[in-house]
Amino acid sequence: MTDLALLQAAIDEALQAADDADAVTGVCAACVARLPCDGAAVTVMASDSQRQTVYASDEVIAAFERAQYSLGEGPSLVAFTQRRPALVPHIDDSATLARWPGLAREVANLDVGSVFCFPMRLGVINVGICAFYRREPGTLSTEDVSSVLEVLELTTLALLELRDGDGTEHLLGRWLSGAGHSRRLVHQATGMVMGQLGVPAEVAFARLRASAYSQGRDVEQVATEIVNRSLRLDEDTG
Repeated sequence: MTDLALLQAAIDEALQAADDADAVTGVCAACVARLPCDGAAVTVMASDSQRQTVYASDEVIAAFERAQYSLGEGPSLVAFTQRRPALVPHIDDSATLARWPGLAREVANLDVGSVFCFPMRLGVINVGICAFYRREPGTLSTEDVSSVLEVLELTTLALLELRDGDGTEHLLGRWLSGAGHSRRLVHQATGMVMGQLGVPAEVAFARLRASAYSQGRDVEQVATEIVNRSLRLDEDTG
């Protein structure tokens, strides 16, 4: 069997899992095992604020994705919004530092030399992104890029098979209702800030990020305190 045939077989087996969480873990693990990387994460996204990392192969890439979510910057967001790969062959070079200064500082201690983020799309449907890293700096070869695109096409199809409804937001909602407890708190906190300050969702979420950044914490920690009513944002936050 070819590599893609082996991947399809592994995905088909994962989709047989009775539990959705087990199925998505199996699908993503099969995908990551065939990527040219040291670690990878798959994040389902409906927007910048509505996103859930449904699989991370290790804590390094999980921390990298958390930092991007808290700061609202980085290659994953570029890949999603611009619908094209965002390739960072040298995570600590001057261009990266200038483009994403907050992220560069936040991930400086991670064992990451290069990061590559690819949108997971099928036609006009934008499911999310796959971000993977290598410990050493360097570029992807043409063959690497071709292989990644083939792997992600199969993985995107599998994730769409698991969705409930006609849109990506329904797929996201399924993961938020399960493993994504911390992200549910962020959405709940955003709603509370909207009510308290009388601002739209985008502004409320920006206030959460600004508060987290000013305190040197991640947005999920701040959201937890807002939901627990131990923290209230004032009108000057952000």
